Amino acid sequence: MRIFIVLLYFILNQSFAHQYEKNGITISHPILKMIANDGKMGAGYFKIKNNSDNEIQLIGIDSSIAEKQEIHEVVEENGVYKMRPLKEDLIVLPGKELIFKPKSYHIMFFGINKSHVNDEMLDAKIKFKNNVINIKFKVLIGNQEHKHH
Repeated sequence: MRIFIVLLYFILNQSFAHQYEKNGITISHPILKMIANDGKMGAGYFKIKNNSDNEIQLIGIDSSIAEKQEIHEVVEENGVYKMRPLKEDLIVLPGKELIFKPKSYHIMFFGINKSHVNDEMLDAKIKFKNNVINIKFKVLIGNQEHKHH
């Protein structure tokens, strides 16, 4: 019985985890912000930490959340902020972090395929040159803030 309880604890803890690790890469607190539950666009945010001894190369994302998803950046040109898709892969040096956040790098989801609810968990795959990490984006609708536990 004790073994069953310990196994159940680890299974439940893993299923609600909001941090994903593989081959020296950690992805923390992925969220998908949407203005409305039936919105067709959203933005994905998270943190990548390179715990390995080698640089890592982020090349994209796969998911069925939307018809199209792109890695974007926000740049300032002549005092005006503009959002645009990245033309090159992102490199994260050993021991460094890359934070996807508003007015910076983020994932844009275009053509979100159905309505969602707060705290829903949506599958995605973050693709690196030599690695793929399965994650779940936590849905946040409206002005709800993501709280770390």
